[in-house]
Amino acid sequence: MKSSRAGLDTIMESEVATLSGTVWGEMAVNINRFEPGCDLSAMIAQLSTGSCQVPHWGYVIEGSLTIGYLDGSTESVGAGEVFYMPPGHNSVVTETGCLIAEFSPAAEMAALQ
Repeated sequence: MKSSRAGLDTIMESEVATLSGTVWGEMAVNINRFEPGCDLSAMIAQLSTGSCQVPHWGYVIEGSLTIGYLDGSTESVGAGEVFYMPPGHNSVVTETGCLIAEFSPAAEMAALQ
């Protein structure tokens, strides 16, 4: 299976983020663009647990992002780096903007929508 970015479905589009993706088997495959100044903390806080409990694996294509966790720790990931975002992240922020490829369990992602 393969897809171009243009061939993915738009999942969410706002002034600060565009999430595009599809489901292959048991995995949700996304290409996400976060604009400069994007802060998803308020959106994540609206989830029933106050944090995202879905694990995400990914690759930063361009830019950088900082991930925050319930214990107060943060982790920054930049272009050319792979990442694992375990359950319990409560913020995703980018000052410069970024483009990422992300892979997550499809059933868990569907439960968020």
